[in-house]
Amino acid sequence: MIGDFGQCSPLGNGYIINMSPPPPAPPPPRDSPLSSRIPLPAPPGDHILRREAFLVLFCAAFAAAVFLIWSWINWLAVAHYKQSNPDLYRSIVIIKDILGPFLTAYVAARLYSSVVRSYERQLHGHRLLLAHILDTSADGIVSLDTENRVSTWNRGAEQIFGYTEEEIVGKDAGVLFPDDVDPNEELNELTDAVRRDGLVRTHYGTRLTKDGRRIRTEVSTTALRDQTGTFAGRASIFRDVTERDRQRDELLQRESLAAIGEMAAAVAHEIKNPLAGIAGAVKVIGRAFPPEDARSEVVEEIQNQVRRLDGTIREMLTFARPSTPRFTEIELKEFVERIMRVLGEEPVLKAHDVSVEVPGDLVVRADPQLLENIIFNLLLNAGQAVEKKRGKLVLRAAESGGQTRISVSDDGPGIPDDVLPLLFKPFYTTRTRGTGLGLTIVRKFVGLMGGRIDVETRQGKGTTFTIVLPRPPLDPIHSPE
Repeated sequence: MIGDFGQCSPLGNGYIINMSPPPPAPPPPRDSPLSSRIPLPAPPGDHILRREAFLVLFCAAFAAAVFLIWSWINWLAVAHYKQSNPDLYRSIVIIKDILGPFLTAYVAARLYSSVVRSYERQLHGHRLLLAHILDTSADGIVSLDTENRVSTWNRGAEQIFGYTEEEIVGKDAGVLFPDDVDPNEELNELTDAVRRDGLVRTHYGTRLTKDGRRIRTEVSTTALRDQTGTFAGRASIFRDVTERDRQRDELLQRESLAAIGEMAAAVAHEIKNPLAGIAGAVKVIGRAFPPEDARSEVVEEIQNQVRRLDGTIREMLTFARPSTPRFTEIELKEFVERIMRVLGEEPVLKAHDVSVEVPGDLVVRADPQLLENIIFNLLLNAGQAVEKKRGKLVLRAAESGGQTRISVSDDGPGIPDDVLPLLFKPFYTTRTRGTGLGLTIVRKFVGLMGGRIDVETRQGKGTTFTIVLPRPPLDPIHSPE
């Protein structure tokens, strides 16, 4: 009955009957060009001996059977026709002597060729299956000859490196290495290790794709040998571990940030209360001096430094304090205009032309406090990055593909290449005044809302920070009741 009604699956106290037809059988492996270049290993010697012995015994048994049949025909001819009909007897003997050997040889040859064709069909089927497995593997499977030229190239390698089979087969494997890596040195080391040990289980290296991207690869390599045991090249299995390594580094960085956050929170709490007492005492002392007294300038400078330290403590607490986003619908244009009214008096922004390009109907789902902190930090960071007297800052927002993109651009000098990898590192700053926590806090808050932050910079042309927020948020647990 199940064959008539489909598959039955339990749900609660009842069942759901799946009326959909059973899935079609997978198509047979297609004949791939890769199959013609797969070097099949030599079969074991005992297998060959068993096969050849079977053929010899089979042919011998057939020949014996034919000999017995011919002997029986000869006996019949002698018993019935030798005396009574000598001419017919001689004709039978001539036909037996002439056609017998030819017929025996013909039938034996046809039987032998039939067995050989059967083995050939099995061999072709195994070759096609092996080619199908290799060609459809998600890992890149590549074989090189003794001159480090590419011999085989499967679809997994095409997806990893971008080269098609026609483009890469026969070329030197050095095209897969970036300019700062010596391909001959690494390839020769791998060849020597494979010749010596037969395999190299895990080798990490940097490779170059067709479109110029640098990727991190994990390679396992084994030796290829011909039927005589001579080294004929090597086969390698490639895996692109760029994303895996990035996630591992990000995890390590998060663990490091957690440790730094705990330390920062402890230090901030120890400093905050004494700092508040110092600020109050300095304020009282300042009232004792008239404005024209030179000592009042010293007191004012102390107050400025106390305010600077207080700002640093607040940033450290913001960075270290655990945050749980509370998502709500935000009309972004009105939200940004309110932020600009607050930031309008900031000297670092008053010195430049700031423009806002946000559609009036754009609504974003985010945590208001976190988003406000993000925009604050990005705008202040952009204003500090512009070194010329009057620069341009632009805040843009748009929605595309279910995501909201908010960018802050400046026309400053850009970010140097050696600084770019350290941009979000805690406490790293290129300015004499600053804690180096602004962009770190931005990335933390963007991550809490399930988004990401991208940086695009050009030397002498400026920098653009873009935050991409999903809609709806990736983690619905954080949504308010």
